Amino acid sequence: MQKIRYTAIIVLLVMLQISLYGGKWPASDYQKIMVLFTNDIHGGVDRMEARFMNPEFPPLIGGGAAVVHYVKAVREQAEKEGAGVLVLDAGDFFSGRPVGTRTEGAAVIDYMNIAGYNAMVVGNHDFDLGLDVLKARAEQAQFPFLGANVIEDSTGQVAEYLEPYTIVNVNGIKIAILGIATTVTPDLSFPDHVAGLTFLPEIQTARQWVPRLKEMGADLVIVETHTWTPYDRDAAFRQLLSDLEENKIKPDRRGANALEIAAMVPEIDVMFSGHVHRGFNTPYTDPVNHTLLFQNYANGTGLGHVNLYVHRETKELAGYDFVVDNSAIFTLVEDEFWLDEKADAVISAAKAKAEEGFHEVIATLPAPLRRASEGQSLLGNIICDAMTVVGGADVAFSNFGGVRADLNAGPLTPADLFSVLPFGNIITVFNVSGKFIKELMEDRVMGNSRGMLVSGMEVTVDRRKPNRERITIHTIQGKPFDPDKTYKMAVSDYLAEGNSGYGRLTEVSEDHRMNTGIMLRQALQEYITDYNGFRKTTIDKRWTEIK
Repeated sequence: MQKIRYTAIIVLLVMLQISLYGGKWPASDYQKIMVLFTNDIHGGVDRMEARFMNPEFPPLIGGGAAVVHYVKAVREQAEKEGAGVLVLDAGDFFSGRPVGTRTEGAAVIDYMNIAGYNAMVVGNHDFDLGLDVLKARAEQAQFPFLGANVIEDSTGQVAEYLEPYTIVNVNGIKIAILGIATTVTPDLSFPDHVAGLTFLPEIQTARQWVPRLKEMGADLVIVETHTWTPYDRDAAFRQLLSDLEENKIKPDRRGANALEIAAMVPEIDVMFSGHVHRGFNTPYTDPVNHTLLFQNYANGTGLGHVNLYVHRETKELAGYDFVVDNSAIFTLVEDEFWLDEKADAVISAAKAKAEEGFHEVIATLPAPLRRASEGQSLLGNIICDAMTVVGGADVAFSNFGGVRADLNAGPLTPADLFSVLPFGNIITVFNVSGKFIKELMEDRVMGNSRGMLVSGMEVTVDRRKPNRERITIHTIQGKPFDPDKTYKMAVSDYLAEGNSGYGRLTEVSEDHRMNTGIMLRQALQEYITDYNGFRKTTIDKRWTEIK
């Protein structure tokens, strides 16, 4: 029945969008609220080169200083118009660039305080350095960290350093901002970093809190969530319809995406999501609940801006518009956006301290080293080869999501390597049987799983075969594979804790694992500088896949 409602009403979307984009909103009848939004900043508050726009002649991104200047200009305009301004972030604020990670997020919160953020929901990477660091950043922030579904086991209440929601009053319009973290956080974090916490299901949490916020007098309900809008929204919507028809989306479902929350929870007016680093120029609109869903690109390269219009008499959301090019998001290139001098000075000083010794040239790459989202890539191969060579292992595995940037041809610095491997992971070596290795690999190619980055072996993956029969290991270190032989297998300590689908590793006893103390990023640097790894590693027969 619900699928019929969605399918029948989908034809109204075009009319709805026309009504939202067009028309005028006289201030006498409508309260204007300018919402500026970011997500997945990952420490990207410093000025940087936009190589994703032009690898050869990259324009400069202004980062946090450009955001601050823009926010100030918007606030000045809002004051003249009698409009309200909200500045929101959907999580993963610091981990990824030196100025974020090496200051433990303090430099990013300094920027956010200067910009005057109203709220931020915690992302999974905001737990990367443990709860003490997260608590310190929450205390430093002049705005609330939100997480209505992050519960302390000892009290059964929302974690004491978080708030479930915050309420802002804009000229008589009461706006509730509810924060919902993603329940996949424990699967993407070290156990010690989320110890004593339970992440309640997203839909269940929203269903609990949204009616309460309405009862408290909220006219507008905004949900900030580190759940995600899928890359392909059309495909995701078709899947949503199928899941609704088959009654697959339950309130206690864990890992719900933003489209599912919007469909399953009435009375959410607007959502701002994150986690997936894909931005969308225009919002997704739920065809039944009419929730607007926005998401920005990541790494501090852009800013989102949408103007919401609330009818003064009914206190209901009437529509929205944008400020540039029919798009809610734009890139902060310095040619177009000025920098705030105070913010630039604060961020530049923190960056200089965080990057001491990071800009010495350690090698010259004759060609770029690129990532891939599946299968082999030169950069993925080199990282795994570094783990086997420097870590003294027979084979090595890594996950695609751990490789965060490409390397360009030319001078190579530690700062470049940090951009590739920003999370400070340590190499862990296991003594396991060949049979165990095969079972682990079968785990990673089940269904539509992308597989893994590998080194030290030649393997064929035949996806025509059923699950658990897809892997054929031909050789390890050039010798025929022996399922009964004990091999040394290297992974990051992050994967060693069972994250990202490597849960089988938690079954290995402590006397068969060794923390090498070798940082993965340092191993990569040593492999490149001491072993000429960028000349030795190639695309080879290590991973052959039959679709």
